[in-house]
Amino acid sequence: MDDASDQSSKRTCGARNRQGQPCGKSPMKGKARCAAHGGKTPKGKHSGNRKHGLYSNALSEAEAAVWDAVPVGDVDAEIRMCKVWLARALELDSAIELDPHSSSNKAGLVLSEIRRSTKGEVKSTDVITRRPDTIVRINMLLGRIAQLERTRADLIASQAEHGDTDGSPRPWVD
Repeated sequence: MDDASDQSSKRTCGARNRQGQPCGKSPMKGKARCAAHGGKTPKGKHSGNRKHGLYSNALSEAEAAVWDAVPVGDVDAEIRMCKVWLARALELDSAIELDPHSSSNKAGLVLSEIRRSTKGEVKSTDVITRRPDTIVRINMLLGRIAQLERTRADLIASQAEHGDTDGSPRPWVD
């Protein structure tokens, strides 16, 4: 075989270089690209590129159902979401305050620690639970809502200044 036939049958990376020419390097095994052009990029469910990963794990079924309909960059939607979280925190705080020192009141209890000990032949297990600091959570949400309300007012003022007078805030776009 001559060198010309070797070159024509050889697989090459599908990418183009800066001059617009084909890369010329061999692709990585089982891939269409060389290492320099993405051949090392992981594929599949563990690649980090998943739809509904980080946030969807924390959403209820009802919230996940409307997730795609929530507008991005809409200050009003952010305020609504913070108010939903505030309502949850207030409800939890109320449930805890019904009887905060009773072991039968399970509201808000979160497993914090399991301690196992052995004294001679006696083994014991202590389960330590804690309740979230709902007052801190409520105060944080009230501050966030106030910050969003200020942002909303600034957007409305800016839109009015630029001649958009319908009064509804829109996402800021340069």
